[in-house]
Amino acid sequence: MPGSVAHAGTAAHQGYPRASGAVLNERAVTKPGFWMRLAMAGIAATSEATFPENDLGAPDWKSTAMVERTLEYFDELPPRQRRLLVLLFVFTELAAGLLSWRLSRFSRLPARHRTWAIHCFRRSELMLLRVLGDALKATATMMYMSHPLAIEWIGEYRVCDRPLDPVKIAVRPAALAAPSEGRS
Repeated sequence: MPGSVAHAGTAAHQGYPRASGAVLNERAVTKPGFWMRLAMAGIAATSEATFPENDLGAPDWKSTAMVERTLEYFDELPPRQRRLLVLLFVFTELAAGLLSWRLSRFSRLPARHRTWAIHCFRRSELMLLRVLGDALKATATMMYMSHPLAIEWIGEYRVCDRPLDPVKIAVRPAALAAPSEGRS
């Protein structure tokens, strides 16, 4: 079904390499349980709503492997924090459709409705909805902005090389040099 992202990423991240060189736990990846499948659908739905395909040339949620990388991030978290983030996306998948006055799972809503819902949550007068919207936007933005394609697209650079950092970012040592005398 076009626009549906309910199961996006379930098979695409098998053996996805991690920054440490290992691969994700095969059991957790190939046979996700009920709650993890709901979380994956919520991650995909949130990612598509916040970083959709576009004509600007900016990387979208698919090209930045949002679901796979978010699952990798979950795997790196201590159990308590991991449970909280899984719960965030499970709750989003199951309740966000109802909270936006639509009787459907979040991932089954059209992308424009999901984008609108997250926007409304973030502007809500109810603190719990604002926290939900901000948590979704912050998590998605963190994952998106840490991908090399997004880093390159926004023009991020460093002024010195960091050889031990696994994220390779362009280095421009002269960026901190004093401007030439002819400029104001």
